[in-house]
Amino acid sequence: MPSTLQQAMPASVPNIIHFIYLGGRPFSFIHFLAVYTAWKINRPDMIYFHYTELPSGKWWLKAKPFLTLNPVAPVHEIHGHPIKYLAHMADVIRLEQLARHGGIYLDLDVICINPLKPLMQHDSVMGMEAGTGLCNAVIMAKPNAAFIRQWQDSYVNFDAKKWNYHSVIFPWTLAQRTPDQIFVADQYAFFYPTHNDPIHAYLWGHQPSWKQRLIRVVKNIARLATGKHDAIRRSYYLTFHALRGKTWHLNRLRQSYCIHLWEGLWGEPYLKDLSPDYLRHSDANFARLLREKLSAAELDAMDSELIAEPPMQQAALSNHGGQAVVV
Repeated sequence: MPSTLQQAMPASVPNIIHFIYLGGRPFSFIHFLAVYTAWKINRPDMIYFHYTELPSGKWWLKAKPFLTLNPVAPVHEIHGHPIKYLAHMADVIRLEQLARHGGIYLDLDVICINPLKPLMQHDSVMGMEAGTGLCNAVIMAKPNAAFIRQWQDSYVNFDAKKWNYHSVIFPWTLAQRTPDQIFVADQYAFFYPTHNDPIHAYLWGHQPSWKQRLIRVVKNIARLATGKHDAIRRSYYLTFHALRGKTWHLNRLRQSYCIHLWEGLWGEPYLKDLSPDYLRHSDANFARLLREKLSAAELDAMDSELIAEPPMQQAALSNHGGQAVVV
């Protein structure tokens, strides 16, 4: 006899998307692009925007019609442990919302490339950050998913000094203990390239030096040989990909579900200069890929100073009214 929880579990991950905004930086073109591509590529039933303070500005006004606003209280402690950083607060809130509603959590610097629907039959889904663990910038889960609940329980031992332990390392450890509760997508699915991979230069129209590429290959081989990580995690290293050229990496990206833009690290060198005009004209892999997903008319609408309401935005407004709802 199935349990009550199993009986209540939907057949697939709900087509609901969650974003979180806790302030700290302006709502930029990249954030708008995350919202817009999530909507266009996945056609979700709803996009929740969980916030402690509302953003402002041009790109926020353009994004807002796609969103169902949900004010949330700041989280300053968990199980008696203080939460000092916005990143850790967001970690806690995303698990709370996924446990309650299920759906797809995306960081505001994640750009959707291909529909996530093929993964929605799993109870929970996370993707490999090559050689590190399971990055929580993309999480898919059914409501009350066992993996998410056990992950929440781990916060009884939360330690803010271990920066990415609960967000990346622990979910990997948990996935090894409970492989029946989660599907682990490979290193290309969500987080390719990683922020410290020299081939990320191709995304932004630069050429990584042969020295950088060879050093990366040697380091990866050394990690595999010395057993720095467990055998399963080592199998996710991208050993020789750094020797490939720009076109190979573009073709590889075309098969990804999304791209994580690592805003905290790539913001100043790359993201601050992105705009619809950049996407129109740049020969960088990121721009080339986005031109395959967005029409010239869409880019023109983004660039308009008017807060236009084409049919897709009108539909979003009629469904959700751009109003705050308490969830």
